Amino acid sequence: MQELANDVWHTAPGTSRMRPVMVSTPTSLRVDREKFARASGLGIVTSDSAGLITSWNPAAERIFGISRAEALGRPMEIIIPERFRAAHRAGLARVAAGARSSLLGQTVEVTAMKADGSEFPIALSLASWQTRSGVEFGAHVLDISERRSAEERLLRRASHDQLTRLLGNKSFKAQLESLLEKKHRVALVLIDLDGFKAINDSLGHSIGDALLQSLAVRLRAIASPDWIIGRLGGDEFAIALPADADRAQIVQSARGLLSRLSKTFRVGGHQLHVSASIGIALSPDDTADAEEMMALADRAMFQSKRRGGHRVRLFDQTMRAEIAARRSLNDGLRSARVENQWHLFYQPQYDLSSGRLFGAEALLRWRHPEWGLIEPAAFLPVLETHAVSFETGQWVLNETCRQLSEWRKAGFHVPRISCNLFASQLHSQSFQKTVFHALKTHGLQPCDLDLEITEKIALKLDPASLRPLFELVESGVGVALDDFGTGYASLSTLTRAPITQLKIDRSFVGPVVDDPHSSAVVAGMVAISRELGVDLIAEGVEKTAQADKLAALGCNLMQGFMFGMPMQADDFAAIGMRPSGSFP
Repeated sequence: MQELANDVWHTAPGTSRMRPVMVSTPTSLRVDREKFARASGLGIVTSDSAGLITSWNPAAERIFGISRAEALGRPMEIIIPERFRAAHRAGLARVAAGARSSLLGQTVEVTAMKADGSEFPIALSLASWQTRSGVEFGAHVLDISERRSAEERLLRRASHDQLTRLLGNKSFKAQLESLLEKKHRVALVLIDLDGFKAINDSLGHSIGDALLQSLAVRLRAIASPDWIIGRLGGDEFAIALPADADRAQIVQSARGLLSRLSKTFRVGGHQLHVSASIGIALSPDDTADAEEMMALADRAMFQSKRRGGHRVRLFDQTMRAEIAARRSLNDGLRSARVENQWHLFYQPQYDLSSGRLFGAEALLRWRHPEWGLIEPAAFLPVLETHAVSFETGQWVLNETCRQLSEWRKAGFHVPRISCNLFASQLHSQSFQKTVFHALKTHGLQPCDLDLEITEKIALKLDPASLRPLFELVESGVGVALDDFGTGYASLSTLTRAPITQLKIDRSFVGPVVDDPHSSAVVAGMVAISRELGVDLIAEGVEKTAQADKLAALGCNLMQGFMFGMPMQADDFAAIGMRPSGSFP
């Protein structure tokens, strides 16, 4: 824009010369023109061939802060910033020598100057004409300061995070790319707060937002002028900076940053102590590509968080193999459904008080043609956030209902069957219809099916996503809360979601015999389930002593290796050959 301004002030006086025409202008017409100039909201300014001002209307007085008496007879340079005046004089001389102007009739935006010396943007429409005394020039002037400010606000809003006023994700990446082109060595530092969700959920989103704003202020205070700082989303921030030090010094500096970020924040009457996980990638050591650099720093940050947080991790080549393995896993998940690699295994659930089978849980397994049978722990964390999770979850739901129907037709009566849901299914507007359709297709009743959700999923559901679950429960479908007791907000989950069944996590079941704390927790869960009127199932029961202890505490519904490992449908059906479906 500044180059444009230079060019305009350089050429503005020039115009195509016109053939001299002698016209006698009636006095009344001249008076009307003067009235128009006085009434116009546009600044109207004219000058002679020497660049001296010959007319100056009231709007020009307001725009430039210069009265008509002060302007008339003075050079046009009084409204031109000092750095453009030499170009203006040179342009004026060229026009006097017969040069042509390409800006005649156009509107251009340039920088002008007020009486007090302050600069501001104007839109300038240029014209020229021939008189007896030579070429004269005229301009319509509009102050566009407000419009320019509005445009800058919109541009800033598009490029900056609205909460923290730091660069947004897209703009940060663009500036990172620019920095990589200019600097030989660059460090990318990703920062993710530890335990931010707990603050958000316990104190409210307004406190969480205020904390993020405070963190942004602290980052700016710490930053050097050559740092590029952005908020990538949620509680994740990024810093890109020239890195002239060696790797050890970079890590040491990042630890100093971590220490300063971990100091107490005072927000909304609360003293908040937060820590962070930091991951660092270097260019060109690790990569020279901005997109890949973001991925590598993110992987390093993930490793930092996985090791307990509040630490700094520099990307190293061992992580590259992990990234490649994860990418391969992602690619494999896309083809698993198409190539019929998904299989359901079933684990029996027993009532210890009667010794009878009361249900089965359908568990997803992946049988890859090259990798063999893959354990759930290896693929479920990736699948849960993968694009194919919705399609896979719908297949699991339908296949679970189909299998129960097939068993019953074969004379093997399983009272109920359960399957696990993915978050993507619960966020679907058609989820409720899908469940009813699967039940109807396979001739089942709502009371035949339990849907299992983890506490992690339940905590993220908003009222709109919970509504279908309430309606399903009213129809008779069960909703089980899996991994109960492993999260920090289990009790709050019970007040929000329509739970009909609680599943005690195996981490409490394993030590229940010898650990009084685990025993006390289980006893508390029993009391809660009775008070709420919901079923309570213990998972991971492997030994008779565990089963006896659970029963003594009041929990009789169980599943685990003691009663049967997850097995294929045909093997599960063999349970029906036992007397009354009793466990071994």
